[in-house]
Formats: sequence, C-alpha cells, structure tokens
Amino acid sequence: MSGPPAPGGHRGRTVEHIARPRTAGIGLDVFAVEDRSAQAVCSSLEPGRFTVSVSGPGRPRPLTVEHPGGPVAWELNGLAPGRRHRVTVRTADGRTVARRAFRTLRPPPSEELFRFATLNDLHLGREDKRGTDRLGARPGARTPQDMARDALSDALAWGASTIVVKGDVCDQSFDRYWDQALSLFAALPVPVWMLPGNHDTGTRRAVEPDVAARLRGLRMIRGVEHLDVDGLRIVLVESGIPDGGWGDIARHRHDVADLVADARAAGTGTFIGTHHQPQRFRTPLYWPHGTPGPNAGEFARTVRAADAGVMVSSGHTHRCRRRDVAGVPWTEVASTHHFPATWAGYRVFEGGLMQVVRRTAVPGALAWSETTRDALGGIWALWATGTLSDRSFALDWRRLR
Repeated sequence: MSGPPAPGGHRGRTVEHIARPRTAGIGLDVFAVEDRSAQAVCSSLEPGRFTVSVSGPGRPRPLTVEHPGGPVAWELNGLAPGRRHRVTVRTADGRTVARRAFRTLRPPPSEELFRFATLNDLHLGREDKRGTDRLGARPGARTPQDMARDALSDALAWGASTIVVKGDVCDQSFDRYWDQALSLFAALPVPVWMLPGNHDTGTRRAVEPDVAARLRGLRMIRGVEHLDVDGLRIVLVESGIPDGGWGDIARHRHDVADLVADARAAGTGTFIGTHHQPQRFRTPLYWPHGTPGPNAGEFARTVRAADAGVMVSSGHTHRCRRRDVAGVPWTEVASTHHFPATWAGYRVFEGGLMQVVRRTAVPGALAWSETTRDALGGIWALWATGTLSDRSFALDWRRLR
C-alpha cells in the first residue's frame, strides 16, 4: 500500500513492509517470483519423500523429491505470467503439509536482452571477529567467502552475464581480505564491477580499496563510472564518505544525470547501483545510518529530471526493501552472509527491467542462513526480508516516463 509522499521526497508504505514470521509447520514461503518461475523455500522440512505441485494456469509438472531433512529451496518452472498460482507440498501418502498462494510477474514489453546480478555486504574476513560476533561463533558457521561463492554460483546458473558488487566487499580493507576477494572473483567467467562500502573505506583500513583491487586485477569504482549492456545503462556511484559511515550521493547528481540523459537519448533506461540506502529524513530512525533524506531526494530529483526511466539499488542495511524517492524506484538488497542470504538478479528487456531477489539455494548456504534467522530474538527475520513486492517486480519504462 502506498501513501502520500513523505518529507524529503519519499513515498512511504505502511504495514506491507512488515514481513511474515516463519509460517507454521514447515515454514513454506515463496521468496521470489518472475514471469514464468518462482523460488519456494521451506525453513524446516522433515526427512522423507514429498510431492511439490503448483496449481493455476500452465499446470507445471509436479516435483517428487527425496529430502534428508532441514531447509530446502525449490525452483518452480513452467508458470503463466501475471497469474495467481498456489504451491502445495504433500507427503508420500498424500497428506498436505503446507500451501502458499502467489502471483507471477508480467514481464516488461518486448524481448529480454540481457541478465546481470548484484551482490552486496559480503564482509569478507568477518570470520576473524568470532570472539565478538555471535553469528560467526555459532556451530557450523560458514565464512562470508563461502556464502559469497555460493551466491555467485547461483547467479551464474541463473544466467547472469555481469556481476555488480555494491559495497562492503571486505569487513575491513586489509590485504589478506582482498586476497579472499581475488580468489572469489578472479576465475569467474563474467566481468565483475565493485563499489566500496563504508567497511571498505573505514578508519581501520590498511590499504585503499581501489589500490588493493587494482593490484589484484580487480575493478573497483571510485566516484562514478558506467557500463552499457544490451538495452540498459548501468551507472555505479560511490556513496560513502571515507573515514565515516554516512552516505552522500547528491555530490554526484549532475554527473549521473548526464549519463542518464545520454541513455535516454540512446533509447535505453538506466540502473544505478550504490551502497548507502536513502533515509526517510535527515536524522536516521534505525541503524545503520545511510544517506540523509534531503541528500537522497536531491539526487533522485536531479536524475529523474534527466529521465524517469531509471531505478536505484543499494545495500548497507542487510535487508530487502523497495520505495520511491522523489519518484524514483529505489531498492535495498540484503547481505549474502546471513539470513536471508540473498543476491539480486536483473533481467533487461527492450521496454523495461525486472528485479528478482533470491535466497542463495546451495544447500549448505541455505542451511547456514536459516540458523541465523533468530538473530535479535527473532526480530531480524521480520526486519530483513521485507515483502515479496519489495524483492520481485517489473518496471515498464513507458509507464514511468
């Protein structure tokens, strides 16, 4: 549900922002939807044989699975675009253990041209904080590098042809953590573009992130850069202020607006990737603080004046959200490291863009992320996931312009 524009140019939401807690029984939820597919996740499923069926238009063939127990993710394919479906999980003897209704997306106009994926808040090296970090101290904990590698594996299998990392590559900018980044990215078969986050440019850094990346043959953006792919311009914007945690994206607004205007003249839309989230007001209402509301609003208004066929996505908060900032769709995507352990896929069409945020489905990564669901007394699961419409949606450039 949308409300009137809030101070600072934001369009607020009400209770739709509150994610459902774990559902009863096996905790079945549909975490991601596209036009012809969806990702269903069970947080806890007993061992046994199960049938997973989807009702609705298209009637895809049911899945029959042997499950060893624990969390599991299923890919539901063969769905009808823009239609209501229902996934049902039954035991071998036909007993229904869970069902969940959902609606697929309608794709933007015309053909799909390109796919890319974003990751953020990898925090490579955070395992060194196990003495003080309660997540890292848990039994069976996986390292941030393990989780990022699994997220990349999922994104590549999904079809991503470029990877964008929107900040906090490392927990601190130390050489040994950048060595982890090298082992993570160097062998990938697709280009990788990285932005620094507040952890990469914090006061404890031993090396500048762009220097560390360049010495290892990696691409780290400082300031503003862009790349053009089929049907889209991707603009990467450094939002952080070195030696501090605050964001300041408005300082780049004119450079970005020029790039957006050029993309409009070439007949494409623009995706803007950055690190810090837009606050609703000048004063932050929660941790971590990001870009003050007036600053984010000034950036969004300047960019939108160049072209309304644009969206922005950030990280930093380790949660999933979508809202409008001065008329510009702006999303936040959760971290790869802990619950819900996500990455975002983007499908580029001639007439628009589709975002789908997926949980990392590699079994070990999914199991570890589920153990972190109960952080902060269970509040974290409600805070971090957002709603399905925060995570999965399609933009039609004609409707925005």
